[in-house]
Amino acid sequence: MRKCPSCGSFNVRRSSIRVSEVLAHHVLRSPYRCRECGKRFWVVSKRAYYLAGFLVVAVLAGVIAWNMADVQGARRVEPEPITRASQTLTDTIKLAENNDALAALKLARMYAQGDGAAKNEKLSRAWLARAAEQGNAEAQYEFGMALRAGRGVIQDYQGAIKWLRLAAENGYPQAQYELGLMYRSGTGIPVDNVKAYTWLNLAAAEGIPEAATTRDVVLRALSPEEVLQAQSEARRLSESRSEKPKTDQ
Repeated sequence: MRKCPSCGSFNVRRSSIRVSEVLAHHVLRSPYRCRECGKRFWVVSKRAYYLAGFLVVAVLAGVIAWNMADVQGARRVEPEPITRASQTLTDTIKLAENNDALAALKLARMYAQGDGAAKNEKLSRAWLARAAEQGNAEAQYEFGMALRAGRGVIQDYQGAIKWLRLAAENGYPQAQYELGLMYRSGTGIPVDNVKAYTWLNLAAAEGIPEAATTRDVVLRALSPEEVLQAQSEARRLSESRSEKPKTDQ
């Protein structure tokens, strides 16, 4: 119900639009005149409500269409990561087959973790052994630890010592630490505190905190002559390593 803004009467009627009033801002308003006081005034017309409703529906339709496009786009894009993973696996295999030790190590981890390739312990160990044989110190350490634990392979202490020693000689600190522990405990080899101290000393110098603690315990079991012998050997190994040309492992 329309109400006169001047006198408050509801006794109003629709007024005709004058030619001079046909403007853009009057399209959505209608003129009325009060029968009581004669006041002429404008009110929002039904066309405005219809237009507002139409705009709301149009916006909602646009939002729904946009979301549907995003969902369809996501579905189309979904296979892409799988394609990239397959391509990564293919490229890594090619590099590994061309005697790239880093690629062989990466491939071993992909098969071990099922990351980018179907999980396969046998293939993982085969590529890890290949990377170790090609001189990658990290692979030598991981292969040695796998042999020591019998993880995915037959437990083999001699093989573990071989690969851990190679990794340790190649300057891999964690291998130096583990080798020192094996000499200290006599795991697969006779106890040798001089060699244990030597490798633990090298690992401690490379920042392995546990190595320093264990080295100092082993120190108490050595004679002064053995301490000098072990420290001399540690220096020799460290210096010989620093003199070697650096290569990617």
